[in-house]
Amino acid sequence: MTRYIFDVTALRQYIARHPSLSGIQRVSVMTIDRARRKIGADHVWLGYHDRASDSYRVCPCPDDTACDLTDYAGLCDLLHITPSLLSLPGMEKYAKGSVKRRFHVWSRDLRAALGDRRYFRHRNLSLEDWKAARAKLSASQSTSYPHEGLEHVARPGDQFVLLDNAWHPKGLEPWLKHARTQLGLDVCVLLHDLIPLVTPQYTEGDICHRFHDWLVRSTGYVTCFLANSESTGRDLRGFLQSQGADLPVRVVPLAQAPLHDAPGTTGQSPETESPYAAFREGAGMPDHIRALTKTPYVLVVGTLEVRKNLWQVATVWDRLRRQSGRALPKLVFAGRRGWLNDDFDRLMQATGQLGGWAEIVPGPSDDVLAFLYRNCLFTITASFYEGWGLPIGESLAYGKTAVVSETSSMPEVGGDMVEYCDPHSLDSIEAACLRLIDDPDHRAALEARIAAAHLRSWDDVAHDMLEAVRAC
Repeated sequence: MTRYIFDVTALRQYIARHPSLSGIQRVSVMTIDRARRKIGADHVWLGYHDRASDSYRVCPCPDDTACDLTDYAGLCDLLHITPSLLSLPGMEKYAKGSVKRRFHVWSRDLRAALGDRRYFRHRNLSLEDWKAARAKLSASQSTSYPHEGLEHVARPGDQFVLLDNAWHPKGLEPWLKHARTQLGLDVCVLLHDLIPLVTPQYTEGDICHRFHDWLVRSTGYVTCFLANSESTGRDLRGFLQSQGADLPVRVVPLAQAPLHDAPGTTGQSPETESPYAAFREGAGMPDHIRALTKTPYVLVVGTLEVRKNLWQVATVWDRLRRQSGRALPKLVFAGRRGWLNDDFDRLMQATGQLGGWAEIVPGPSDDVLAFLYRNCLFTITASFYEGWGLPIGESLAYGKTAVVSETSSMPEVGGDMVEYCDPHSLDSIEAACLRLIDDPDHRAALEARIAAAHLRSWDDVAHDMLEAVRAC
């Protein structure tokens, strides 16, 4: 039977620097995890370019009982990565200070050894959570998964699949050519978007040139391209046609799934039937996160970067807060800091976070983000351009409607369950938001559509991805 070698070079580099998964990395991990369940771990391998030895290493994908691919510490162990201390509770605030981070880890280890529960409570943590995270971090380095050279495993007809960033990791491209021309593997590459070509104004540095040049070269060794939406597929087909490259492009839409994807769930907490559900869900949250639920709020999820159109969303709220007679919800931005977002930063600083009507939650964990999704009124994704739009699908999975841009791929994700806007128009964004704020019945009607809809799961994505790769 055909074996599938999933490249995790970019994923490996990402999780070595970050304490949790972001959008593209989540796509890779969830799809690989579901693929091994469908076709068996014996047929799924993970591979990466090892820059230290300039070699390509592969390892078999463990079965379900041996390793949880969606678990950060287990993933670090499997890929031979030293886990980031940022994955420990409360360390997110020290992302830019390695010396401070190590000092506070040492201090908390000492307090844990002394059994000082009060110390942890004052920091919105618990001694038990710290010890459990510490033990998990240590245990993740105790198992040894064998890694060997690609040439010892691969055989002609195997599928070499790249679901993450294929063009950025240095030194990877020669191995993709080697896999195709020397080892006889089919090379299938998933493109999440063509932003550097379609909207280069939303990129920084020379990314648009490097992406363009890589995509031109890739036509010489890629067997088949995958696209995460019909929109991305159209963009990619147009580019390939301009290059005279006759390569198949197969669309595999991504998921509309919750962060903690479990079979048969739609992101709703199992305690929602309990009168004490709010306590059970919120008791483990940091004080500043739990306090957000004291008033209604609207949630904006994603990296804080220019393409997300945050300045216009914040400007709309700045206009609304100056109007009287309306019960305006708070505006919460949740995401790690990105790039080219100076206008948004200046607005937040000049207005004092819109006079207290806006709040930023930097780099939220999955647990925090799930809590924010469950308790918001609705979400906003007013991006100028998306390859897919994971936050839209996540919002739906938690039963929440959204204000969504009517551009690029986003209508594919939102369907008839969201309110659309023109991301280039303040008036359009404002009108869409007000339809959901001022008309609770309309919001409830959209939520009813969500509850009745079949939302796309990661199992669906894995099935369709395997079928698309086989068709190549």
